[in-house]
Amino acid sequence: MTAQFNDRCFHRKIDFSIAGISGSRLFDPADIGIEPVATSSACWRGYITSYSIIEGELFLTGLDIGLPDAEAALAKEGRGPELFGVLPVDTKFRGFRYDGFQSRIPFTGGLLLADDFIPDLYVHMGFHPAWKYKNVREVIFDAGRLTDDHDRSAEMAELRSRFVEEARQSGRRVSEPTRDQIKEWIEKCFSRSY
Repeated sequence: MTAQFNDRCFHRKIDFSIAGISGSRLFDPADIGIEPVATSSACWRGYITSYSIIEGELFLTGLDIGLPDAEAALAKEGRGPELFGVLPVDTKFRGFRYDGFQSRIPFTGGLLLADDFIPDLYVHMGFHPAWKYKNVREVIFDAGRLTDDHDRSAEMAELRSRFVEEARQSGRRVSEPTRDQIKEWIEKCFSRSY
C-alpha cells in the first residue's frame, strides 16, 4: 500500500495538505456524475481536489482526476467532460486536470490544514494525520464561510511528543497510534466548544 495524495487548500499564502475533516462532505466528483478511477496506488479514490480560502469563503479551484476510458478518450480530444465550464487537460501523470475556475463550496465543519511534513513519520499507507506535520491550522466553516481559524501546531507537537513517548515505552513504531489515541486526538482537534 502507498501513502495517498492529500487534497490541498491554499490559505495564508501556504498550499496546505488537508489532514483532517469533520463535518459535511466536501466536493465529490460522483455528486455531479463523474465517476473517478484510480490513477495510481497513491490515489486509490481517483481524484485530488484543490481548494482556496478566498475573502473568507471556501472555493474548489482545481481537480486532478482519473477518468474512465470513454471519458478519457473524449478528454484527450478536447471534448470533455466539462466541470464548471472548464475542459480537462491530460497531465500524463495523475490523469486529467481541471483548473482556472472557482466554485464556492457550502461546507459546514472543520478542516485541519497541515504543512511541513516530518519525513521520519512517513508510512506507506493511507492519508497522513495532522500530528505528522509541524504547521497545523484548524479552520471552521458554516455553509462555506470561514468562522474560525486557529493555529493548532502546539497541540499537534504535544500529541506527537506523547505518541513518541508511548510508542517508545511499548516498543511500537511512532507512526502507529492506538485507536484510543486517534479517537482522543479527533475529539480534541475538532471540538467547537471553547
